[in-house]
Amino acid sequence: MRKLSLAVMTAVLAMVPALGAFAQTNEGEVIVVHGVPDLLVDVYVNGDLTLEDFAYGDVAGPLALPEGSYALAVYAADADPNADAPALEGSADLPAGAVATIAAYLQEGGTPTLGVFVENNATIEAGSARVTARHLADFSAVDVLANDGAVFEGVTNGQGGDADVPADTYNIKITAAGDSGTVAFDADVALAEGTNTIAYAVGSVADGSFQVVTAAITGLADAPAGVPTGTAGLAATISPVVWAILAVLSVTALSGSVAVARNSR
Repeated sequence: MRKLSLAVMTAVLAMVPALGAFAQTNEGEVIVVHGVPDLLVDVYVNGDLTLEDFAYGDVAGPLALPEGSYALAVYAADADPNADAPALEGSADLPAGAVATIAAYLQEGGTPTLGVFVENNATIEAGSARVTARHLADFSAVDVLANDGAVFEGVTNGQGGDADVPADTYNIKITAAGDSGTVAFDADVALAEGTNTIAYAVGSVADGSFQVVTAAITGLADAPAGVPTGTAGLAATISPVVWAILAVLSVTALSGSVAVARNSR
């Protein structure tokens, strides 16, 4: 099976408190996205089997978690944790008040990698919804269109952004950047009021494994003031938070291991 380095995550998660003004709460939330084809695993958190047979395209969360330190170990599916060595393991702290996506995905060219992205859970105006697009697929730069109008343009692998729009059902297309005739994804997507719908493009166009999976952060229409802002204020622009995370992920000599939280099955 493919082995992914988790060492980058300590450094990335350590950045999170500096990336937004988090709410005064002792909990955070985590979304886990499996975007690497042909990789079936069991995930253990603090020694407990948490995600069993976690397959390509699976999404878990958002999981509400107490802030603190967590240990994560990833084994080949059905491995014996008492006898077999984990493919991945590590531990670190999850800060309070954050909603973070942890994603295993393919870089352009097909190399597996691991990324952490802070999601926008700021309050959404009445009648509006939020859409977040994350390009985590082995594919060149893309444009994301809603009802044939560009919302995000020239998004490259590992980047993303969010925009607030009137709550409605939209025809969403993902095309090669500047080429509306090369369509990788075309579907109607309902964007609910007060919800951040996060669309993750994963897999590879070349081998036919490309797909879009989603997660949702709900209850944002009536969220109290001071909710963590993550990548707040973005419309048709690329998130500056993602640029900061990409800078960290580009470092090759990182030490430490990962933080992630317990999900009670």
